[in-house]
Amino acid sequence: MSVCYHIAHSKNMKGSFSMRSKIAIITIIASVFILGVLLANYYKSTSQKNEDVQTAESGQTTAEENLSEPVPSEDELLQDDPGQEELSSKPDAEEGSQEENTAGPDNAEAAPEPVEEPEQKQILPEFEELLPVNPYVAGWLEIDGSAINDPVVYTPKSQNYFLHRAIDGSNESKGTLFIAINWRDGYNNTLIYGHNMKDGSGFGSLQKFAKQSFGKEHPVIRFDTLYEKREYELFAAFYSQIDEEELETEDDRDSKDKKLEEEAIARKEEAGETVTPAELTLNDIDLHRDFGDVDIYREEKDSDNGRFRYYYYTDLSDKADFDYYAENVKARALYDTGVDAEWGDEFITLSTCSYQVKNGRFVVVGVRKKQ
Repeated sequence: MSVCYHIAHSKNMKGSFSMRSKIAIITIIASVFILGVLLANYYKSTSQKNEDVQTAESGQTTAEENLSEPVPSEDELLQDDPGQEELSSKPDAEEGSQEENTAGPDNAEAAPEPVEEPEQKQILPEFEELLPVNPYVAGWLEIDGSAINDPVVYTPKSQNYFLHRAIDGSNESKGTLFIAINWRDGYNNTLIYGHNMKDGSGFGSLQKFAKQSFGKEHPVIRFDTLYEKREYELFAAFYSQIDEEELETEDDRDSKDKKLEEEAIARKEEAGETVTPAELTLNDIDLHRDFGDVDIYREEKDSDNGRFRYYYYTDLSDKADFDYYAENVKARALYDTGVDAEWGDEFITLSTCSYQVKNGRFVVVGVRKKQ
């Protein structure tokens, strides 16, 4: 019995040892595995910390480098930033709603329209050779069937300067056709004076218009300015008279001429030149004057009282003056030409001496043809 037990006990011990061995082995393997996991996690954690340290050091270096660079000024930021420049040039942009900022081109600020420069007038070719001879040439008058085919000057500083001067400034009894002072665009009347010469020169043939037959056969008056060709239709021809006290005397003209020469010599001396009156040219004499928009004969018109002193009506920019002039010309006309005038038309008035009365005048008036 004891032996059998002993043998039986020995089998149980052997089985017990084997089980413990297995458990021990499993425990060791598990411990090794757990240790490996722990080591792996430790290594991974250590590596991450090293990378974070390197990144932090790199960031600190970059920050230090940035701190060492100069900080741009506000002006430099505005120059370098197109968006900021646009906002700066439009300070009210942020105050508007988003709809206003994004509404499209219809709400955009319109670009300024280009300013058109006034077109420079071109001098007609026929005057290019004449102006160097006389800088005061203002046009050319021509009437078929007459001897009138001559240049016309305008010297507002001394209206009668060419009364006894040729176009080149030399002395000549018949003088040169000249325009009355205060002549400009928009005044609706060009008043031209000329001598009634016995040989037909000047305005010596103007009185042909006293006959209706001549006026009917030659109704066109051509007056070309420096810049355009103009044609007028015969409106009326009539006789008139100038008051004695309104005439300029020879002494008056001589006094004006002397003053003009003295002024020209003074300008020459200021420029370091010495000349005598005989050496002066037309380019030295200043005959220019601008009266502006002032109606220099306003007082004479207002006191006319039906006398109709036509020579004061150079400015017809006022409708009342225009109507008064047209009505009085027609009322004094030697015959009916069949031509009428209305407000806005332009007149040309030609005046010369006549001898039906003392200080008599013969006058021809034309109306500019409509384009």
